[in-house]
Amino acid sequence: MDATQWQERITSELAGLGQQEFVIIKEPEPSVPEPTGFLARLRAKSSRSAAPSRWGQVLCVDEVLSAEFAGTQHIGGSWEASAEQHEALRAAGWLTPDETDPIAPAPGLPHYWRTVPQAEAELVAGLLVDAFRILGADLATLTLERDR
Repeated sequence: MDATQWQERITSELAGLGQQEFVIIKEPEPSVPEPTGFLARLRAKSSRSAAPSRWGQVLCVDEVLSAEFAGTQHIGGSWEASAEQHEALRAAGWLTPDETDPIAPAPGLPHYWRTVPQAEAELVAGLLVDAFRILGADLATLTLERDR
């Protein structure tokens, strides 16, 4: 799917969310290779973890969409991004954890976030697609999961 198709699909999903339902849009999780050799196995026992992946999620509560996107190291998250990418996310409309919003409080985790009325689902869909593009994700590999 291209950016336009993703935006249309996400908008449709968000507009149809009921109370306490959510969607997650994400990249496939990178695999962690199995260590080889005795010393590699010893090191891997304590330090092996999956590389961070890019994801976004949106929860609907009382017809308000609360959107989060994986945080970059600029705001305390795990995803590496350039200063330009961070600024582009901000310019696109994402808030950082230290900012406030009149609709809802910021999440407690270091993620980009935004809350809007459910009637503005298209805005949130655009934010998500922009975030994936800004951070260089391959839109063709994204998946969407919906919890009902």
